[in-house]
Amino acid sequence: MKKGTQLALVIVLILALCYAIASNVTNSRVVAETENIQLLSTSAEQITIDTNGSYILNFWATYCPPCEREMPAFEAAYATLQAQNIELFAVNVEEPTKLVNRYLAQFNLSFPILLDRNGELKKAYEILTLPTTLFLKDGKVVHTVKGELTEQELLTLTKNFL
Repeated sequence: MKKGTQLALVIVLILALCYAIASNVTNSRVVAETENIQLLSTSAEQITIDTNGSYILNFWATYCPPCEREMPAFEAAYATLQAQNIELFAVNVEEPTKLVNRYLAQFNLSFPILLDRNGELKKAYEILTLPTTLFLKDGKVVHTVKGELTEQELLTLTKNFL
C-alpha cells in the first residue's frame, strides 16, 4: 500500500511539472503573438495596435449582459485614458460585423471597436469568460479582470497597473 501511495505521489508531481512547463510555453506564445496585433474595425478598416506603451483590451460579445452594462462606463473613462496616453480597444469576439454594428447603434461610443472574427486573439490570450479586460504594457499583460468593470474600477486599475 505504501509503494502505491508513493507511486501516485510521483505521478502527481510529474503531471504538475508537465503542466508548469506547458504553461510557460503558452505564456511565451502569447507574448510573441502580441508584438503586432492586427484586427478589422467595425467599418472594415485594418487596425494595427502599436504594442509599445500602455493599452487596454476589453473582450466582449453582444449576448453578454455584463458587457453591455460596462460599455457606458468605458465610454465615460475613455477621454481620461487618452489624456494619459492609454488606448482602449473593445474587441468583439467571433460575431458577424452586421450584428455588432446593429448592437452598437444603441451606444454613442468614441473608442475603437475591433473584431476578432475567428477568435485568434481570444485564443492567444486564453480568454474563457466575457467580459475580460486586459491591461497591457509594452505588449505584456500586467493585469487581467474577468467580469464587469465600472468607470471608477477601470480608472483605478489603470492607475495601479499602467
